[in-house]
Amino acid sequence: MEKFTHKLESVIFDMDGTLIDTERIGAASWDHAGEETGLFVSEEVKRRMVGRNMQDITAMVQADLPEQDVTLLLERANFHYHRLVTEKPPPIKPGARALLEWLLGQGVPMALATSSRIAQAHDKLARTGLDHFFTFMIAGDQIDRGKPEPEIFERAAEGLGCEITRSAVFEDSAPGIEAAQRAGAYAVLVPEFFPVDPGMAMFADEILKDLTEAQALLASRF
Repeated sequence: MEKFTHKLESVIFDMDGTLIDTERIGAASWDHAGEETGLFVSEEVKRRMVGRNMQDITAMVQADLPEQDVTLLLERANFHYHRLVTEKPPPIKPGARALLEWLLGQGVPMALATSSRIAQAHDKLARTGLDHFFTFMIAGDQIDRGKPEPEIFERAAEGLGCEITRSAVFEDSAPGIEAAQRAGAYAVLVPEFFPVDPGMAMFADEILKDLTEAQALLASRF
């Protein structure tokens, strides 16, 4: 991959799994829904859901259970996800708040680009106290083509009035980091787990253990 050398103007963040720890909540919601309906999606499908919008997730679940009507399973998974998020605010990922505060102090424009629905995104950001950092937000139900297509990051940069090729994107998922790289952004992978899958790593300009390492990475790039 050609080394990214541009100076940066803005930063775009994924939300789930990058800024807040919701991926475990998502997996638990499918388990609860399965217990209620008797329909269980495979662990492989749960893994591939990460970073995808609801349209893609629905298609994955139906493909995994081709002989079943998955409508109730989807409804119950959605119910349990919101129940779990509402009962207790999701944990903020290590280094996330400090990084956002530093970028805000530097006057760096920030956008959120999430595969969640926009109403869900606003709710989760409000519950975690991260809602005031972003001047632009775009969500999975506001775009035509979800990650790994680059549309969401291109639209986020446009919303900030910045070039995507001068934007850093922070992502935790395989579809997300691929979308960031295809958009031409400075693609920074902060994976949920190590070691990093080679299929994810090939799309990343940088790989961080967590967001506590991000300030040092960005300090000389603005």
